[in-house]
Amino acid sequence: MLRYSTYESIHRPTSDTLTRTNTYAWRVKLSAFISPQLIKRLIWVLLLLTVGCTGMVSAFANSAGEVREERHLIIQPGDTLWGIAVQEKPAGMDTRVYIKEMKHLNELSRGTIKAGEVLSLPQY
Repeated sequence: MLRYSTYESIHRPTSDTLTRTNTYAWRVKLSAFISPQLIKRLIWVLLLLTVGCTGMVSAFANSAGEVREERHLIIQPGDTLWGIAVQEKPAGMDTRVYIKEMKHLNELSRGTIKAGEVLSLPQY
């Protein structure tokens, strides 16, 4: 028995054919709207925004500011970096940030200090 009985049944679009045709139509419309130049410009804009925002974030990340001078302190028995930082840090500054600056200024890899050592304190 014949599968197709009329010309119309052979060439009538099926739902699969319609879906492919609609998808192709959208691709054509989209490619006409978005040119390769537009894509390149969008990529450049995104790249510039990324670089600019990264620069601003890194500029504002250091809330400690510049160290103007340093003061020296002789460590007494029982002193800790935390205790010294709480007493010597500027008002409104986070204690952890001040400790980080003390460790950087004194080239301390760990937070251990000994009595009799001279510790440089950053002044802002």
